[in-house]
Amino acid sequence: MPFDEALIVMGKVPRPGRVKTRLCPPLSPGDAATLYACMLADTASEMAALRRVRRYLFLDPPEESGSLRVPPAEAFERLPQRGKNLGERMANAAKIAFRDGARAVAIVGADCPSLSAGKVRRTFRELRDGAGVVFGPSADGGFYLAGMTSPDSRIFRGIPWSTPTVLADVARRCRACGTPFAFLPPERDVDVFDDLVAFREWARAHRSPACPRTRDWVTAYFAVGGAGFPGRSCRTGGPPRDSRSRRGG
Repeated sequence: MPFDEALIVMGKVPRPGRVKTRLCPPLSPGDAATLYACMLADTASEMAALRRVRRYLFLDPPEESGSLRVPPAEAFERLPQRGKNLGERMANAAKIAFRDGARAVAIVGADCPSLSAGKVRRTFRELRDGAGVVFGPSADGGFYLAGMTSPDSRIFRGIPWSTPTVLADVARRCRACGTPFAFLPPERDVDVFDDLVAFREWARAHRSPACPRTRDWVTAYFAVGGAGFPGRSCRTGGPPRDSRSRRGG
């Protein structure tokens, strides 16, 4: 049964040396992979709470897209990521969701544990209220969420990804294309060690979203001084409170 709204999680298969490499050091590649597995599972669990929303998990590398079979991911259609860069991969994933009947699509990553299902619902409301695109700004100058009402790949084309100007560049592209856009309140991805420290502080002050695996992992890591992790496995089975969104265009 097609749904009007679709949620896409862009994730990676958690393999040491292939995920969260900017956290290494001080984390080891194995620690970084375990942390990422926790964030991915928590993201899947949180987003699985969305009702009457078609849910996709697009995975990289493509040849391993069928290998992730932990319980939270089973609520998602698992498909391979396709494209030469992040913009192409997001655009191709969105095209599939629109092809399947969606009228609004929200794309999120798997490395923002503070992102709630409520923020995604808010994204869909913004899209219904007239925004053509919705962005959730992240602390590094990029975005943790992109929502859209059409598979217009122009907004992602030619963007210098992994730079501090990603969001500004994409917003300029929206203006050039005549696409009205809106901003959600900021969140923070976990990409570098400062982000991990910031998440620890956020987790102390916020109870929701639950993200229990990530909270437990971070608590255990810093309990030994942040200089090493005692090897406890993760079961893979901050931002301000909401404020009014800002429109641009």
